[in-house]
Amino acid sequence: MWRKATAACLVLAPIALTVSTAVDPALGTVEEYGVYRAHPDATQWHSLLLHWAWALFVPGFLGLLAPVRRRGVVLAIFAWVATVVGLVTFGALMSADFALLSLEQQSGVTDAQLAAWDDRMADQTWAVLGWQQLGILGWGLALMLTPIAAARARVINWWTAGLALAGTVLYLLFAISPLPLCILGPVTLVVAYTMAARQVLGFRAAGDEPGVFGRFRRRAGQMCMIAAPLSFAVGMATVPPGSPEPDSILKHPDLGQASAFFLHLAWVLFIPAVLTLAAPGRRVTRIASGLTVLGLINFSGLMFGDYLDLAARQSLGNTIADQAAETQGGYLTFSLGWVLPGMLLALLGLIVVATSAAVDRVVRWWVPALVGAGLAAFFLLGLGPIGVIGPLLLLGGFGAAAVTLRTPAATEVSAVPVG
Repeated sequence: MWRKATAACLVLAPIALTVSTAVDPALGTVEEYGVYRAHPDATQWHSLLLHWAWALFVPGFLGLLAPVRRRGVVLAIFAWVATVVGLVTFGALMSADFALLSLEQQSGVTDAQLAAWDDRMADQTWAVLGWQQLGILGWGLALMLTPIAAARARVINWWTAGLALAGTVLYLLFAISPLPLCILGPVTLVVAYTMAARQVLGFRAAGDEPGVFGRFRRRAGQMCMIAAPLSFAVGMATVPPGSPEPDSILKHPDLGQASAFFLHLAWVLFIPAVLTLAAPGRRVTRIASGLTVLGLINFSGLMFGDYLDLAARQSLGNTIADQAAETQGGYLTFSLGWVLPGMLLALLGLIVVATSAAVDRVVRWWVPALVGAGLAAFFLLGLGPIGVIGPLLLLGGFGAAAVTLRTPAATEVSAVPVG
């Protein structure tokens, strides 16, 4: 099943990238502002599809790396980390287009004010280091290292890997060039990863090769079962006092930035945690884990909105920032194509995966009970120090699952499923 899901993601991701690139209203222009204002529909679809392209590449790349055993293991580890942390983070940056569009739609907002908003964003250390630089570095490494690692492990052939690398380079060179030059890279990636999808479906691992990479994934996933709720707890503990009132983040900008980063990191780390929990389970558990991963990718990206909102309040004031937030929430592409699947699939998915794993007797029943109680506390107790209770309950549930999965019987799986 994981091979089919991998193949589907590998094909759909570059197709979404091709379409998003083709409809970008800023192609061939040098204007920094005003283009989005003139083409609001194209801007929304471009940004949404671009985000989903990177979101789909995440399970696609994880599935492409899953058959790696010993050959290419070092490259695979770097590619895995770059995909989980960097590529997921990079996809979140696409929300800046929605924020810029919503600001440009506000009456009386000038280009100079938009430039001031950009400057405020550039002054946010957490956003620059923890999101932009980390995201761009991880995105580049994931795109470059994943096909090389897969070829080194003989999951795909070197011609396919070379074509994937060529497509990546062409995309980097011509992504904002006029049509048809801009889609040369994405189309090449469609061809390359369609070939990779066919090769993944037909791959057969050597039975005598040690599963070194599989052991790394399992151990990393078990560590993430602890690290994810801990990061969640730090994110809740650093929420600015008085939140969600707008003035709270203005009074405590550093706390607000730290909180958003650790909350984002929590949802990112839940991705390998969920996949590892579901790996010994049956088909329903694995399907649920794949949907939850897509939800977590979307939900984690929403945390970047805190930085965008903070910069708007600092440079343009609360009134314009509130109006822009209302405008952005009214974009159906954003609310239905990003926010809703993020919240629904991520939060509900964590409960479903834990419950299904209990049904499969992978974990005891009190694990999903703690997970459900933790998420309920997250919703009911609100922000502030009391909000740490929810993450601590999640720590109890996923921590117990991590201990259970350390036993050999629970970890004997052929590969981590991805959807």
